Amino acid sequence: SLSNVEALPRGLLFWRASTHWLGGVGVVMFVLVVLPSMGSTKMRLSSVELSSMAKDNFRYRTQKILQILLVVYVGLTLVETVLLRMAGMSWFEAVCNSFSTIATGGFCTRNASIAAYGSLWIEMIVVFFMAVSGLHFGLIFATLTGKSNNIFRSEISRYYVLSLLFGGLIVSVSLWASDMYPTFASSMRYGFFQVVSVSSTTGFATADSSVWTPLAIMVLTLFTMQCACAGSTAGGIKCDRVLLAFKTIRAMMIRRQHPNAVIRVKLNGVIQEQSVVDMAMLFIVFYLMLLALGTIVVAAFGMDLETSFSMTASCMANAGTGFGKAGSMSNYHDFPGAIKYICTVFMLLGRLEIFGLLQLFVTNWWK
Repeated sequence: SLSNVEALPRGLLFWRASTHWLGGVGVVMFVLVVLPSMGSTKMRLSSVELSSMAKDNFRYRTQKILQILLVVYVGLTLVETVLLRMAGMSWFEAVCNSFSTIATGGFCTRNASIAAYGSLWIEMIVVFFMAVSGLHFGLIFATLTGKSNNIFRSEISRYYVLSLLFGGLIVSVSLWASDMYPTFASSMRYGFFQVVSVSSTTGFATADSSVWTPLAIMVLTLFTMQCACAGSTAGGIKCDRVLLAFKTIRAMMIRRQHPNAVIRVKLNGVIQEQSVVDMAMLFIVFYLMLLALGTIVVAAFGMDLETSFSMTASCMANAGTGFGKAGSMSNYHDFPGAIKYICTVFMLLGRLEIFGLLQLFVTNWWK
């Protein structure tokens, strides 16, 4: 809730950026190293937060995991840093903003976020790396090393990319049709940036989306809840569960028409066990219930409905940007302390996939 980050010394700005970059490394390590070492019982408890695609990468040995972190995480950071420097940023700002992009954390060195630079090239670079950082890091590594299990063959990755393109197009058309921006090209520039930003939970901004059309705000809110893929540093419900939910609904509709039919739900060509489907549906329901609870609690402090809902959704997804008083060009600095504590709790619940945090208070889990 810092109101003027540009007034901070460079040492604090670098520390601020490096903390969530290291936190992103921690998330990847947690998915690829910590959970597999917990044993079958705890893995069963934790399976609600991980898709089958993320679990596939548990076969990696420690050496392979280190290669993934070095080649993908560090490599993407270095490449983006060089490109941002070439696009006009100083080395210091290029490093800090690259840390923020790859970790999908969104801490910028400017008060106005990426909008402060006013550069189309910088925005295009950041959009690309935000979108890539929302993909499964194991699949990125497999793609770069020429493996068959890559991004292009992943059903979830295709859904993620297509949803970004479709959502960005809807927002762009809505902005252009309402004369929010003079040309369709400028509408695409700002529309696609904000869609990718909230979907990857990075939270960068190039415009005040709170004054956009109701359709654009609704689409951005949906992407704030869905977010990116499992196995990335993004939060939210994740594309894996959303796609699995769509497939489950389709299977249920077919069963209603053909009661004797045996319909298997597949993800990436693999038949999903009913327990996996049930756990994913449970997570989605619990996520939405907490979202409703958070909206009610924040609204009890006098916040309007748009601010209350979008703030809770943003905190659950760790996206940072909401609407109303919590808009992309606003700041949490002026909110009451009680609301900040509430938001902190919901950020922890979202970042630890709800059950990951709740399990800490279950005595049997430690046995």
